[in-house]
Amino acid sequence: MTTPPRDFLKALGGEGLCLLLDDAEVPRNDWSNRYASLLLNRCIVAPLEAILRLATLLDSADLSELARQVRRKEERVLAQSSVKTKCKSVPGSSEQAILQVRRVVQIMQMFLGDGRLSDASGICRSVFRSQQERTFLRALSLRFPGLLALPNYPLDQIVSLDRVNTINAKTLRYGRNCRLDAVLIIPDEGDPVAVFELDSRFHDVPENAGHDAMKNSLIAATGLPFFRLRAESPDSMTVDEWYALLSDQVLPHLDLGGRVRCRQAAYRLIPC
Repeated sequence: MTTPPRDFLKALGGEGLCLLLDDAEVPRNDWSNRYASLLLNRCIVAPLEAILRLATLLDSADLSELARQVRRKEERVLAQSSVKTKCKSVPGSSEQAILQVRRVVQIMQMFLGDGRLSDASGICRSVFRSQQERTFLRALSLRFPGLLALPNYPLDQIVSLDRVNTINAKTLRYGRNCRLDAVLIIPDEGDPVAVFELDSRFHDVPENAGHDAMKNSLIAATGLPFFRLRAESPDSMTVDEWYALLSDQVLPHLDLGGRVRCRQAAYRLIPC
């Protein structure tokens, strides 16, 4: 077994002192005295700020003197480093510049809760409303890499509601505020290819069932392929499982047909 370098052990001991001082405003007296003894005996090394804090805490003249020695040493090293940077480097030289670094610690406090709470701290929020939507869209993008998958897309963005004559006023009002869980479109052109809804037990509520019926009639008027997918355990569905389902249940029924056209090449030409 390889023995750890002595300098590494000294620095590790100094890190323990820093953690002790940061953890409590007034550390335990026995621990503080122990670290002071290790510092004075040169068994550990610590940053100047930590030595000064410990010296003030224990009112130790010896630690204050040690802090002055460390400060003078750092000033000498800094001066030598400044001189070296001004000199032209010699090819093949083994000398390296000494960099002063500070210890950085990042702490994040977290708690368990609904995923939507992560968006409650600000105005911006995720375009996904559930983990199921996030996982499904990832699988959709992987299965159809040549198309663009958009989540929670406004229905009236792909349907000209004023041209649908077979719907009543209530359905029309619903369509103006309705969003689709996912839409596949042709990149650059923006033509919709297919629409997806991720159903769940909430769709069994009578009110939601009525909304689903209105959404079905609106999508049916467009002639677009409309897929309603329902997983037994939505939160446990993986990207691979969605990918397999898209391959088996969606791909055979997906036909771009006349939706493919190039507006950039001939914007005024209309498909027959």
